[in-house]
Amino acid sequence: MNSTTRKIIFFLFLAGITGSTTSFNTRPPQKHTLRTIIIDPGHGGFDPGTHGLFSKEKDVTLAISLKLGKAIEKAFPDIKVVFTRTTDVMPGNASTLHEGLIARADLANKSKGDLFLCIHANSNSHPAGSYEVKEVTGYKWVKKGKKKKKVPVYKSYRVKNTKKGTTTLIWKAMWGDYKGSVINQQDMGEENMGDSIAPPFNMNSPEARIRAQLYEKKYFANSTYFATLVENEFVKAGRHSDGVAQREVGIWVLEATGMPSVLIETGFLTNEEEEKYLNSKEGQNEIVENIVDALRIYQDSQ
Repeated sequence: MNSTTRKIIFFLFLAGITGSTTSFNTRPPQKHTLRTIIIDPGHGGFDPGTHGLFSKEKDVTLAISLKLGKAIEKAFPDIKVVFTRTTDVMPGNASTLHEGLIARADLANKSKGDLFLCIHANSNSHPAGSYEVKEVTGYKWVKKGKKKKKVPVYKSYRVKNTKKGTTTLIWKAMWGDYKGSVINQQDMGEENMGDSIAPPFNMNSPEARIRAQLYEKKYFANSTYFATLVENEFVKAGRHSDGVAQREVGIWVLEATGMPSVLIETGFLTNEEEEKYLNSKEGQNEIVENIVDALRIYQDSQ
């Protein structure tokens, strides 16, 4: 066993990686220096995202993202901000959704981001504003003789779409998933367990797999911690929060970026009041302020 392998196994032992899953942790494993933040406005171009009564998700996410970038640059002059898009286009001028996802992740990885912020707006299974509901109020007999049968009598009425709130999503943490392989392709530099230069790992070697697990655990902890901070700030501002969550179906851009990464659902466009909030200057500024406040705490935490 060479010295590099022994060092990695030692750090793996200290990190406490003992199973096949990682539990949520709301404390950062260590102070995290932010040099580059990637901001990814969801959707764009031919992909509008969800629709509200009067707005499209791609436009709302871009407006919030551009304001967020300016606020970060003002609050943290030493942090570089990289956007996956700054206009109404699919990142990379891609012609398909899959190509667009690849372009987003490739840009983030090539830019050596320290944090990936994907900005989205949410929807539920019902149309924006209000929707029709049918309720059985009774039954009646129709036809005669052998064809006679009982059928339901319906009453129709409209229901207001009231689903609202924020959620910050993190990737589905599983050992051996795509996140680990992406992490191993990144040059960790100062992040490489105290070394000044990342060693040239064989991607299929035991060292590479151990390294990927160590950083995946670290990035998952940082992602969870930052997501928690964001949701806490939303709650302080009076927003309803559904907290930090994972989707059963993976979110590809979070798994394909070799850095801590979150997807922030800023609210429901299908809720008329929340759509107005998400499109307003005051609402967008408040969302940006909440995320920047979370960044301050994240960067300063030990």
